[in-house]
Amino acid sequence: MRLQYAIRRLLKVICTNLKGVVLFIDDLQWSDTATLDLIRSIALDAEIPSLLLVGAYREDEVPESHPLALHIRELGEQRDIVITTISVKNLSPSNVMSLVADALRMEDNESAVETLAKLVHKKNRRERLLCSNVSSVSV
Repeated sequence: MRLQYAIRRLLKVICTNLKGVVLFIDDLQWSDTATLDLIRSIALDAEIPSLLLVGAYREDEVPESHPLALHIRELGEQRDIVITTISVKNLSPSNVMSLVADALRMEDNESAVETLAKLVHKKNRRERLLCSNVSSVSV
């Protein structure tokens, strides 16, 4: 509770002095209950102005009974909380080919990068961030 209070106070000071703050938290599917409780306390704290909480998680790892799903439902029932869900699908082989061709500055010759694109697609399970990281390293 003291840690939650301290973090909320810190966010209040930061958010009061800035026009808007985005707090992005990735891999929420691995969050423990204490972390989810902290996020809930931040979201429900009316004294923290201009704060946008953005959370990312793997839908396939969060069934309806998962603690994260329960916390999201609970927050969605609050009067002053708006939850927007955006589902991001995996990339198709042609999407990966375009990313790789762009990274190698070979947009006009995608057939030249086809083999590499297929390998990136296979190794990274079509996930956008991983494919982008591999593509940018390839430059």
